[in-house]
Amino acid sequence: MAKKVEMLTNTRLLAEKGDAFAQFMLGRALLKEARPQALKWLKAAADQGNEEAAALLKAEFPLAEFASPVAAPVEIAGLPPPDIIDDPLDGGFEESTESLLASAKGGEADAMVALGDRYRKGDGDGRSPDYQEAMNWYRKAADLGSALGECALGMVYDLGMGVPVNEAEAKAWYLKAARQGDARAQFNLGNMIRAGRASNPSVAAKWFQAAADQGDAAAHFALGALYETGSGVQKDQGQAVEHYRDAAENGDADAQFNLANMLRQGIGIEADPSEAARLYRRAAEQGKAEAAFNYALMLATGTGVERNEEVAARWLRRAALGGHPPAKRELARLGWKLEESVR
Repeated sequence: MAKKVEMLTNTRLLAEKGDAFAQFMLGRALLKEARPQALKWLKAAADQGNEEAAALLKAEFPLAEFASPVAAPVEIAGLPPPDIIDDPLDGGFEESTESLLASAKGGEADAMVALGDRYRKGDGDGRSPDYQEAMNWYRKAADLGSALGECALGMVYDLGMGVPVNEAEAKAWYLKAARQGDARAQFNLGNMIRAGRASNPSVAAKWFQAAADQGDAAAHFALGALYETGSGVQKDQGQAVEHYRDAAENGDADAQFNLANMLRQGIGIEADPSEAARLYRRAAEQGKAEAAFNYALMLATGTGVERNEEVAARWLRRAALGGHPPAKRELARLGWKLEESVR
């Protein structure tokens, strides 16, 4: 037994240094007593081109292709878009247009912005949107120093709603609102900067932090992505974990997925496969196909959850229906039909 332990220790040392054959040998030795660790080392060896590891991996772990984390901030597509796509400026006012008009004429800035929203969308009586009138009211509110009005103007120029897209104007109005503490403007300004449309990533991090300090989940997610890769801030996996957790607890599926990846691999935090599986499932239930695939893999291998191949198959099918290519390939390999309903 002592000789076996010594052999495994030496093999592990070589494996940790990147020796593909040692990784294969270690993975094979751990198959019976530590399958999650075996999966890790066999995959590491296979990724380096070790054919024996690849063959054993395919035989023992047919689903072993974890989806990658999302939102590496080096890639513009990775971070979430500004929270300005679905009815971005609606302040939630339920007053009639006539009542809002009276309040706006009386100098109430919030009513001016709400009235601008009504003109931008049309007032619900079949009238067409009037972007010029919307802009007039947004500007009146901004001229009174309203952060809401300033942010609204920033969004108008950012999205080109009734005006040509003007990034300089968008940035200027976002900056005014952000300096007044408007979390939405802080996040949108940070997003512009991080995407390379203004200034630099370190300044983006500053505004994301300001928005995150006000509880903005998207800003926490963005900061997590910046800290994970060291873009605009010093790389800090522990900080990435904390920001992802804040966003995940607020229901952000991308944050749940990235946090699960870090927990599964023990990056920035002690590995916790059970918590990783729980987070994958939460993200998968929101329709994130990559999370459904990873959850299926954990079920199939008994990593962090009780092994259940039947339930794993259901989540694999759900991932495939969500458009995840590895899940589709695995379904085809197993001969399952994509159009079968997910139970």
